[in-house]
Amino acid sequence: MEDQNTNQNAGSGRLNPVELLEQLKTTTEALHRESNNLNSGVSGMDEKLRESRELIDHSLKELRESVMDIKVGISPEDLKKLESYKDYFKHYKPVLYISLFVMLSGWGLAIFGAYSGIKYYKESVRTKQEIRGEVLQEINQGGNVIVEKSKWDSYVEQSQVLRAWQKSNPKDSKSLEVYYKGYQDFKKGKK
Repeated sequence: MEDQNTNQNAGSGRLNPVELLEQLKTTTEALHRESNNLNSGVSGMDEKLRESRELIDHSLKELRESVMDIKVGISPEDLKKLESYKDYFKHYKPVLYISLFVMLSGWGLAIFGAYSGIKYYKESVRTKQEIRGEVLQEINQGGNVIVEKSKWDSYVEQSQVLRAWQKSNPKDSKSLEVYYKGYQDFKKGKK
């Protein structure tokens, strides 16, 4: 019915103050009820928060008391077992020390051996190079040279062929001897 009156008022262009006052009253009462519901809900939540806080505080207090009551101790049986292990390890203590001594000695010998080996190798290489140098100097001082075996064999073979040719051709070999002496004189004159 109010909707019809509102429609009629909207159509007439004028607002009815009585109806408007009624609508405001009902809306205010509805808002007042909702506000009361919300306030009661908030106070209920506050009460639940207070209860949960009290419960947590109580639980923490009980936990602290139970933790404070815990005592750690070793039973006499456990003490006897520990004492027996102490005697047990007394017998193996020398074995442990001997093992450590042998291990450390082995490491020491290995390091000394490696150092000595490296030093010996370096000295050996240096000595071999010095000896080679001395041998080459002695060969050079004697007027000798080192030649590959294949070249030496070739020179010997050529020399033998030349001698055999000189024996078989004595007349032709005279011209070779003259040429050879002239070549040597030419070389001496150049120096």
